[in-house]
Amino acid sequence: MTVRIGINGFGRIGRSVMRIISSAPASGITVTAINDIATPDRLAYALKRDSLRGRFAGSVHAVGGQLIIDDRPVWTYQEAQPGRIPWGDADVDVVIEATGQFRNGDVARAHITQGGARKVVISASAEDPDAVLVYGVNHETYDPAHHNVVSPASCGVNALSVMAKVLLDRFGLRSAHTSVVLAVQGWQRVHDASSGTSRNDPRLGRAAAESIIPHDHVAGDLVSVALPRLGEVRYSYYCVPTPIGSLAELGGFTDRPVTADEVNRAMAEAAAGPMRGLIDYEPDPTVSIDVRDNPASCLFDPSGTQTTADGGVKVRGWFDNEWGFSHRLLDLARLVGERAPVPAGLMYKTAVG
Repeated sequence: MTVRIGINGFGRIGRSVMRIISSAPASGITVTAINDIATPDRLAYALKRDSLRGRFAGSVHAVGGQLIIDDRPVWTYQEAQPGRIPWGDADVDVVIEATGQFRNGDVARAHITQGGARKVVISASAEDPDAVLVYGVNHETYDPAHHNVVSPASCGVNALSVMAKVLLDRFGLRSAHTSVVLAVQGWQRVHDASSGTSRNDPRLGRAAAESIIPHDHVAGDLVSVALPRLGEVRYSYYCVPTPIGSLAELGGFTDRPVTADEVNRAMAEAAAGPMRGLIDYEPDPTVSIDVRDNPASCLFDPSGTQTTADGGVKVRGWFDNEWGFSHRLLDLARLVGERAPVPAGLMYKTAVG
């Protein structure tokens, strides 16, 4: 079965999704429609040339109201509201809501009730979705009869949750706290601005390249949603002036004292086994740019592992905040678009053969 995707919002995430699908023609996922307020020729240019990802490996050009991508026609629409996009005309099964604007579950549901799609995956932490599904952590709780609008939370939550699950399953974990250091985001501003950021915290309107900016993101709360056994999670979140590549750190107390070697071995075994494609294990010393184009939710860094005699533990992982997260969006889109379950890390394994 081919899952037909519609992309609403052809920004950083929307174009990443398109690039991934183009690079994996045997994945069973195809894009049939794109909605964005930009014109088709501008969309073609944005996909063709990217300052971080480089030139698009496939072919793309605009013809009338369509994009021709890898010799396949893709309908384009320019509607500002979800309910006005005719997804049904393009036989769309799943809409990836990637504008960053329609995060409310009821608002995003208009893609289904008025647009004619079957399911929606919101590419962000969302308000009142039918379910928060972090792939590889709690995606097995997906209920096709009741979960029509789902969210994978955020890129940082995915990185933290896969590490937390390994620790929780192997050693137990409590009193967890997290820290995310996030590369520059598309919604940030080049110069200070007092409006137009769509965020309530005025610090998020400050110039992205000039400061480390605290971000009041509910990463810890959403890790708890994905892993309710973990209980309450404390968190901190910062945006920093790097172009790509982000960092996630997770700490807490295990049920018994463990060594750093035990923790690293557990992560390596998970990366080679049940978390293959979701956790990547990298023994070499790593910095943020090294994770660029890595499709895993988390590139685990064993050099960051710390333990204490009273059961304290701290782990560190890197993640490409666009590329890895876009792969998880497609894993979820495949899951909700098909009736049969999909193996963890499907798009990753397809892309690397």
